[in-house]
Amino acid sequence: MHFRGFWQTIMTFSKNSIAKLQQPHSAKPMPATWATHHSVRNMACVLAACLFMFAQSATADTIILSDGTIVEGEIVKETSRYIKVKTRFGDKSFRRSKIEKIVKENREGSAVFSLHQVRDYTELTDLAQTLKNADALYELGRFDEIAPLIEPLLGKGTEIDDSRIKWLLIENLERKGDWTKVDEMLEEMSKSDLESDKIRAKAHTDIFKENPERNLRKVGGVRTKDFMEREMRNKAKVRNSLQNREIMRAALLEYLNQIVRNDKISVGAFSESLDPRETEKAILDVIDDKDDPDRRIVVEETLPYLELLRKTEQSIYKAQAILPGYASGFELDLVRTEVIHLELVYRNLLSTLSRAYPDNRNFSFGGEDGRLTVDQREQWREACDQFLDLSRPMTKLIDYLLTRARGFPVKLKPFIKQWEDTLERVQQMEQNTNRNRDRSRV
Repeated sequence: MHFRGFWQTIMTFSKNSIAKLQQPHSAKPMPATWATHHSVRNMACVLAACLFMFAQSATADTIILSDGTIVEGEIVKETSRYIKVKTRFGDKSFRRSKIEKIVKENREGSAVFSLHQVRDYTELTDLAQTLKNADALYELGRFDEIAPLIEPLLGKGTEIDDSRIKWLLIENLERKGDWTKVDEMLEEMSKSDLESDKIRAKAHTDIFKENPERNLRKVGGVRTKDFMEREMRNKAKVRNSLQNREIMRAALLEYLNQIVRNDKISVGAFSESLDPRETEKAILDVIDDKDDPDRRIVVEETLPYLELLRKTEQSIYKAQAILPGYASGFELDLVRTEVIHLELVYRNLLSTLSRAYPDNRNFSFGGEDGRLTVDQREQWREACDQFLDLSRPMTKLIDYLLTRARGFPVKLKPFIKQWEDTLERVQQMEQNTNRNRDRSRV
């Protein structure tokens, strides 16, 4: 079976796909500038697209690794040796020996979970409807009505429901300027079993400690003149100005940006570190590993940028915890950045694989009857084995691309379809090669 037409089609698509992937997906600032937002004008572009501050992300299990890495998602498989987690960045597997703590979320009966799954208000549980109503009251500025509505709900749902209720109360108390109760609740949240609660509570607490009059003069030692425009800066100087939602958001955004700047981690920094040649070599080196020829090819273990990728995912996790809803666009940007990088590797490997496919090679051997000599049969088998060696990392790479892209099925739909088609064709070629490897005629 010949696949020359197929190769031409996918190579053309691949060139076009990179151009499309590089197009901005929204009007939100690109992650490359994430660490350099210093004006309220820039902030407004982000904040206008955000959910209001207390909106929680979808419920998730939390896995804390021994190196401090926090992974949030849904545990889909567990064995005595490892666990598999479905995250916003795709499926990930972790050895139990590297896991320090697992916090499982009970989704059954969770009001927060149902808010992300059910669109029809009438089909929501009473608890979920009340939370939705409380959100609306907050947006309308009717703060006095929120606490009596949601305080009786504490303990009536899951742990994540209680977290959502408590943050509603904290945000509400901040708007009312009841700082004593705010401090008490932040202290409670700092001891939560949920890592996102701890991260978020620390951000609020740090800002308040640095600005004891509950105005806003600086964040992390950086004065407001460096990240706010004059009009808002003047408002922020007034005592208790952190009651103002927009000023508090500005403080939290600068707090978040400092984390990214200080760690020198951002999607832009990640992009600048990527070298397609280095990645391709790392993947192909697995094939040439003479010490362990049977080594199982796992793309995640061969990627040279894996450590920085994990750190960047962590910065996005912190962003999501500190400003829920803020990081959703950056999740797509991170995956898109990696996909653009791997598309180049994918194209090179496909080109190499096409040239190596035995049926695409012009073997000038075989007698008039087409039979192969002993030496010719050995050459044919070597050609088949060479192709199969190359096809294994190729299929693993496509599997990895699909795993990453399927977290964004709408945005990356055409690419998912193309990679699925390519994977199917390569697997057909593997079957043909395995079937014909030992043939005696060409």
